Amino acid sequence: AAINLASSLADLRKEREEQARLAVESMLVAAPDLVNVLAIDDDMAGPVLTVKQQVLEALERHISSDTSNDDFGGLVMARSHTDSARHFAKEHDMYGPIQKLITFIADQVVLEASRVNGCKSVRRLLRFNEKADRKPVGSDDDKRPDVTLTLSLPPDSTLHDSDAKTIYSSDDDKKDAHPDYGDMLCVIEAKPDKSKQKDAFAQAYMYTRNIYACQHNRQFVWALTVCDSIWRICLFTHDNMFVSDELDLTRRDGQSALVDFVVRASFCDIYHLGYDPTIRYNSDIRKWQIDVFDNDIAEPKTLVIDSVLHNATRTTGRHTRCYIGIDPDSNERLLVKDAWAEETKKPEIIEGGGHRSTEAMAMDFERDEISLLKEVHEVLNNKGVLKGHYPELKYGGVVRQSPTSCHSSAMDTTYTAFAKIGEALHSDDIPYRIHKRLASAPIAESLRNLRSVDEYIVVMADVMMALWYIDDNCGILHRDISSNNIMFTRGDNGTVRGFLNDFDCAIKPSTDRKVRTTMTGTLPFMSISNLEAQDVPQTILNDLESCIYHMCWFGVEG
Repeated sequence: AAINLASSLADLRKEREEQARLAVESMLVAAPDLVNVLAIDDDMAGPVLTVKQQVLEALERHISSDTSNDDFGGLVMARSHTDSARHFAKEHDMYGPIQKLITFIADQVVLEASRVNGCKSVRRLLRFNEKADRKPVGSDDDKRPDVTLTLSLPPDSTLHDSDAKTIYSSDDDKKDAHPDYGDMLCVIEAKPDKSKQKDAFAQAYMYTRNIYACQHNRQFVWALTVCDSIWRICLFTHDNMFVSDELDLTRRDGQSALVDFVVRASFCDIYHLGYDPTIRYNSDIRKWQIDVFDNDIAEPKTLVIDSVLHNATRTTGRHTRCYIGIDPDSNERLLVKDAWAEETKKPEIIEGGGHRSTEAMAMDFERDEISLLKEVHEVLNNKGVLKGHYPELKYGGVVRQSPTSCHSSAMDTTYTAFAKIGEALHSDDIPYRIHKRLASAPIAESLRNLRSVDEYIVVMADVMMALWYIDDNCGILHRDISSNNIMFTRGDNGTVRGFLNDFDCAIKPSTDRKVRTTMTGTLPFMSISNLEAQDVPQTILNDLESCIYHMCWFGVEG
């Protein structure tokens, strides 16, 4: 039995690795200017460039010294065109040299920054976890990243308190601890053979999923691959894997590119490393805080995160996260939903190379959960019906970011975050996403907490009534009936009330009721016409049909 179990697990592991390889092949986008995403403040551009040049010169001096080959284990060893022998026999032989190389560059950045006139001290230090090839804390599988990079505060960390509150929730020294996905900047995946580049990409893809799952303030994730002496810088976004050109560490241009990455990562705003500054740790109250935005208020509302209900669990997609937030003014508990919504319309490019504001574009979007919820509440509240059967929006809007490399706050979109990637970002194959966040009440419970079949019947009757009222009075179709979106609340007397949640796929069709025929919803609850993408208008009957399938599912699965 033990042998069969081990064999089954090995087969499952191979299947997942093959799926990761296929996923990477479909996501891969060449981005020669990828490192420019790590944007530097305008007033620091000159000094930082000087630091980079001096660090590169220090690296060259070290490489030419007698000990360089021992220090870096052949990562930077030049060889003739006829020498095809690998520098490393095994992956494990690469870990030490990689760690030493990154540490040398990072330490030189700190040293040279202190010598350059007009250069501010580094914002952070890049450090590695000394225990390479170990299963990290927070992992839900048995995979072990080769080398992991974390961030440490410089000695004058009070100068960069905003970074500290965004990245670090603990002052514990984790130098001798196992790697932890919860504080990991990125993974470095090593292969001794250049032909294993695709395998390195696939493994970095799998590790990145755990980083998203363990860091609820992470928006995108960097990674590095090392195949023999060839390095690649990778950036995982919601839909793509952007990859730099090959960085050959036996050549000066390859060494320069790696130094550029480490220097920029040490000085850039935390936003460009993939962290969300609007979700930060407050050391005074020992709680995380989150800013929620609304077009009707000038300043964001800051809520205290009481708990994380749902975290991003995939490398790609909307990265939907849900929190319970507490309003410090009223002590009201709110459900906070954070997601990167894909929009069918990309920004309209205007003269001068810019594009229209997201506020102006929002009026054009057919699907916008925030505006639809506002309309539902306004219409039904005036009629005095369905109170407590749908989310009552308290705050909702597009997240604004204010990285120091920008001169003003900006809407958080894929164009804002990755603008420096270049023309590749504007390809029709790359989706355009907008970062939206909303806070609503009441906080409903999962169907798993129901106490009887009778309660389930009451909940389904309420939900079907809500679907009908919302379509009849607002002309809005929900289009995503599922076990996650059908919920309930329980009153003080113990009675349950059905609750229709998540209007993310909701749409307000035009007057002729024609809707796109692309499939929308959750298997196995999609209506037949939706599942088959039939060329017929979607109506309230599609949502009600999905409710019938949910009752069939619930009756069988429980």
